Amino acid sequence: MKLKTLAIAAVLCAAPAFAQAPPSDTLKTIVEKGMTLSVMGMEGNMDFKTDGTFSGFDGQFAGTYKLDGTKLCLTVPGMIENQCTEYPVGKKSGDKFMIAADFGEMEVTVR
Repeated sequence: MKLKTLAIAAVLCAAPAFAQAPPSDTLKTIVEKGMTLSVMGMEGNMDFKTDGTFSGFDGQFAGTYKLDGTKLCLTVPGMIENQCTEYPVGKKSGDKFMIAADFGEMEVTVR
């Protein structure tokens, strides 16, 4: 009985560590309005739906997303798996900023 009680207590203590943080104001705006990315000389829109899906660059790629605090995590089947990128807080429609990616920096414009 003690072992079962300890196991339940361990799960309850660990549960908050697995929970995702509420999305930042910047990411809420990006999901609502979309964004334009400038990457290696190419520019394209990214659009997000409330069902956790997105598409980008005129439908050239699509997948699912998750929001975790200031991180936007993308999965594109066959390309990337749960790649998370940190976004600054306090951004609104019309704001431009740079974010770091594995292949260099990208310019983001919140639509």
